[in-house]
Amino acid sequence: MNIQAIKRVLLLVGFIMTVSITLAQNREVAQQTINTLCGEDFSGRGYINKGDSVASAYIAKRMKDIGLQGYSSDFLNPFVLNVNTFNTTQVKVDQKDLRPGFDFLVAPEAKSAKGNYKVFYVSPKLLSSPKAVKKVKSAIKKGFVPVLCSYEATNKVLAENAAKIKKSLSGATFIQLKSSLTWSVAKNQSKNTEIELLDSVFDRYASEINITIEANFIKNYASQNVIGYVPGAEKPDSFIILCAHYDHLGKMGEAIFYGANDNASGIATMLDLATYFVDHPQRYSLVFIAFGAEEAGLIGSLNYVRQPTVPLVNTRFVFNMDLMGSGDKGATIVNGSIYKNEYEALTKINTENDYLPLIKSRGKAANSDHYYFTEAGVPSFFIYLMGDYTFYHSPNDSPKNLHLGQYYDRSFQLIRDFIIYLN
Repeated sequence: MNIQAIKRVLLLVGFIMTVSITLAQNREVAQQTINTLCGEDFSGRGYINKGDSVASAYIAKRMKDIGLQGYSSDFLNPFVLNVNTFNTTQVKVDQKDLRPGFDFLVAPEAKSAKGNYKVFYVSPKLLSSPKAVKKVKSAIKKGFVPVLCSYEATNKVLAENAAKIKKSLSGATFIQLKSSLTWSVAKNQSKNTEIELLDSVFDRYASEINITIEANFIKNYASQNVIGYVPGAEKPDSFIILCAHYDHLGKMGEAIFYGANDNASGIATMLDLATYFVDHPQRYSLVFIAFGAEEAGLIGSLNYVRQPTVPLVNTRFVFNMDLMGSGDKGATIVNGSIYKNEYEALTKINTENDYLPLIKSRGKAANSDHYYFTEAGVPSFFIYLMGDYTFYHSPNDSPKNLHLGQYYDRSFQLIRDFIIYLN
């Protein structure tokens, strides 16, 4: 090998090492972003203790520090929503305290309830009976709390009878046993108080349940999106949006739903990309949006589409990132089957660089903040990574369980290269 060839090899090795070190550093910063967003002071980035506002202030500061420009001095894009919240959630079965978030959940739309109840267990046999509704109502009048057995969704008889019971009740408190627990956020408050209790912790022979639920329905709660941008080098009046939602489920009493993967990981990825593109401006302006109230029904992105900061007609593409903490099993692209040319370009980039082991395509779905852009005619992708990480809408979705690895680096490179392709 001649000297010039050796020099080229050494330069290549040096470049690869520099890229590897940079990616490792980016990953460390991203992990710290996730850890910060999941801190106790952020209260699950929900509506108790204004956790969403704590998060948006942090993200706005990060955007400023990175070097993004703002469309407003505070980078905030306000909106309002109605939301049901829970300050206190306590359940005792025969004087044994159950753990909120782990042993039980309060239905997101539940109203307040307080009382000491005798247990009326609704077995599969009783639930399948035509007399189930009548017997449950009678038990409630006598001071019992109905505890409905768990059932598979495929069991139509039990599912339909359980639905009939719940529909027939007004002002009642009842318990639904579940094989697993997944929480969410509600924009309304029901006339009933439903508690979902983990089947494996409930004793069928329990005699007494003590319940204290303090619900607070908030009308016109003030929340916000966070928006920064990098001006385009050639066509600053044309835009590509990179976005991720920063909100999560917040707190349910003492339980904190941290939302490490959903979606602190998406915010970490978006800020990482913003850092890169501040130093590498593209042909079009790149707009970075951290959406609020996604978990409450895509509220932040809906408000943006209704009152856009930059014209939708000039928005060339939207790339939405959610659930970005795994990737060992690849990624799914929602809308991939709709925008086929862009999907083919993305998969080509992935194949040529061996970034992710698999990329799958999905059709239209109203499952994240890309949706209302798609409905408004703006081409949009929603990427989520696939892997063995299974904690979802649970207190277990926390930084202690989510540790970014090599596929964070690779997904970052994939998205970066795709955005460059779009320019």
